[in-house]
Amino acid sequence: MSSLIYRKEGNVSYIFLNRQERRNAINIQLAKEFLEYLDIFKKDQDARVLILSGEGEKAFCSGIDLKESIEDNAGIKRRASTRGKIFEAIIETWKPVVCAINGDAVGAGCEIALASDYRIAVKESKIGLPESRRGMGASFGATLLPKIVSPGVASYLLFTGKLIDADEAFKIRLIDEVLPNQTALQERANEIAKEICYGAPLSVKRMKETIWKTMGTPLFQALRMDIGPNVYESEDRIEGARAFIEKRLPIWKGY
Repeated sequence: MSSLIYRKEGNVSYIFLNRQERRNAINIQLAKEFLEYLDIFKKDQDARVLILSGEGEKAFCSGIDLKESIEDNAGIKRRASTRGKIFEAIIETWKPVVCAINGDAVGAGCEIALASDYRIAVKESKIGLPESRRGMGASFGATLLPKIVSPGVASYLLFTGKLIDADEAFKIRLIDEVLPNQTALQERANEIAKEICYGAPLSVKRMKETIWKTMGTPLFQALRMDIGPNVYESEDRIEGARAFIEKRLPIWKGY
């Protein structure tokens, strides 16, 4: 059985982690399938937004599969390299990724959420990076978390390995929205994706690249960087202006 479920509806693609018996923990098979589906999404010109979520109601992703790591200690570097590629691959789709956290997002599950562009979660979710309590490093999380929340809060969460609930995660801006239940979570994720699809795909791609590639760059240096596709000479720029004048929805071509 596949470790992931991938489907596409209109311009929206979905990836659901599907190892409920292991609380959707990431093993080498899931990591490989994840990268394969991300590549499919990235290359599909009609796929505009990706929604990431998990099957079941208990966990979005409980992190790496510790059982596998113990049983095959010799392969730990190989597996860590494969898993580590997931986070960067999410970013480097250069298309919007909405993370719909349907349950606990722990360790690598939290890092998947951090790599996403917008994070929503059900109220009962627990979120955090307990790697300090497992003798691990949380390299991606330790790099990105201080850029999303304050460095002090990030340090506390990383050093203690504490898990926080969705309401607390919202207060520190780790989560962007908290939803009351699973149905509301999926409905809101679809609504966000639909809103994003109203925008021109080239514009959205340029904006995502600019956000990520200027992160941590000094302001005036960032302002002089020309990142992403040239939207100003695109057919879609003309279509966007024409549609506004004609008071209709634009028909985007993607070039």
